[in-house]
Amino acid sequence: MSEDDLVLLITVVVEAADEHQARAACDALSSRTGAQVVDARDCSDEEPGCWAVVITEPSTERTTHNVSAALARAVRTFVRGLGAGFPTPRVACEPPTAWTVLDEPELISALVPGAERVLVEAWAGDDPFGAGTPRDRSPGRPS
Repeated sequence: MSEDDLVLLITVVVEAADEHQARAACDALSSRTGAQVVDARDCSDEEPGCWAVVITEPSTERTTHNVSAALARAVRTFVRGLGAGFPTPRVACEPPTAWTVLDEPELISALVPGAERVLVEAWAGDDPFGAGTPRDRSPGRPS
C-alpha cells in the first residue's frame, strides 16, 4: 500500500446467533462491493446476539493533494454506491481517517439482513490493521 492509497473499512453491526451467521449475513454486501470480510467480533456483552463484522476494500481515491478531501470523498463514494436510497452522509474527518455511521436499519437491512448500523471508514497511510485501528474501538462508535 503506497502512502497515496486509501483503504475502506466497513464495520457492520448485525444481529446473529454466531460468527458464521454474522459473516454470512454480510456475503451480499461484500459480493456487491468487491470487499473482503476480515474480522467478526462478538459484541454480546453490549447487546445479546450482536456481532461486528469488518469488511475491507481498497478505495479508488488517492491522497495526492488534500488528504481530508480524499478521505471524505472515499467514504461518500462508497455510501453512494450502496444504492439510490442512501442519502449523502455527513462525514467526520480527522486524518488519517474519515468516517460516517449509517443507522437507518430499514435501508441497511436490505443489504445485510439483521444489520442495525454500519460504520464506513477511509484510512490513509499505514496498514489500518496496525496498532490503534478501528478494530480496537467499540463498533459503530467512532472515537
